[in-house]
Amino acid sequence: MRKLKPHGTLILEAGGERVVDEELAKLLLLIEKTGSILSASKTLRMSYSRAWESIARAEKILRAKLVEPKRGGRKGGGAKLTKAGKRILSRYLEEYRRLFNKRLSIPGAELEAPEIVYAGSNDLLLEHIFGLMRAEGVEHIEVAWVGSSGGLTLLMLGEADLAGVHLYDPESGEYNLPYIRRYWLDGRVVLVRGYEREIGFASRIEVNDPIELLIKGEIRLVNRNLGSGTRVLFDYVLKKKAEEVGKKFDELVRAVKGYDKEVKTHLKVVETIVAGRADIGLTTRWAAERYGLRFKPLKWENFDFAISKCSISREPIKKFLKALTSEKTKGLVEKIPGYRIPSDIGKVIYGESLSDI
Repeated sequence: MRKLKPHGTLILEAGGERVVDEELAKLLLLIEKTGSILSASKTLRMSYSRAWESIARAEKILRAKLVEPKRGGRKGGGAKLTKAGKRILSRYLEEYRRLFNKRLSIPGAELEAPEIVYAGSNDLLLEHIFGLMRAEGVEHIEVAWVGSSGGLTLLMLGEADLAGVHLYDPESGEYNLPYIRRYWLDGRVVLVRGYEREIGFASRIEVNDPIELLIKGEIRLVNRNLGSGTRVLFDYVLKKKAEEVGKKFDELVRAVKGYDKEVKTHLKVVETIVAGRADIGLTTRWAAERYGLRFKPLKWENFDFAISKCSISREPIKKFLKALTSEKTKGLVEKIPGYRIPSDIGKVIYGESLSDI
């Protein structure tokens, strides 16, 4: 009983609905200090999507914008509180001080600006490249595994320097380039050729037709998160199957057991299968073979890099490009199954040439 201690929290309500709790207040406070929703959410160890959902819910109840994106790259980009956001935060801090006789604090808050912000798809080889960069003196790399779509979104908002993407476009049959326009990044980024990796279905047992068994409900899926390139590819395959059997996509989604069971990394996909919580999942060959799973190849995909034009001349980006095209990276690829280096790695495939910037 002596270990039990009282703890209170403060909630601001409107019309009987919760608007601002302690978590949202801390999020707003960090956005005000850092100018970044990404940095604020990472400090609080919450997902980027959850941070936006929390803000959007409060804005809907109040019918007022609390946070707005800023344009203009690393220094001028990111996010800021609106006048309404500042008033709400000020009111919460004032009430908190009055109620608890202390200031709202965020233990361990890291407010130091990173040297480079990466947002995008999760990848093993990329983690090794970041290791090469650290060896070259780029120590503070902020990484957000938010999927390819999330990475482009953060570039659009000016919250990231670099995004790793592998988004397949069924209409053109191309990877990545068509999505630059869809995310309003024309003239704002340079798209650089990265490497290629093999993706397919991982499972404990041999599966000849994964999609057929999934839509029959005979096996369980572990899916990737919405916005990831892997999820985009899986949905494309499922839509093709829907057309083939004369059914609606939503109808097949409802038939797939585990479609809504999402994980954020390839390792989480295979770990879920090995643990017996799912039977199959779309992932990289390397991840499947590392855990001794069967692998049914689906596609070789382009894993490219979109770089903000505001950041392209910065030293950390130069070191990233150096590491990407280095002999160490090429040597590493030879040892990792399911990866290969294209002849144009490091070349600009959209935007101005690097020499012109």
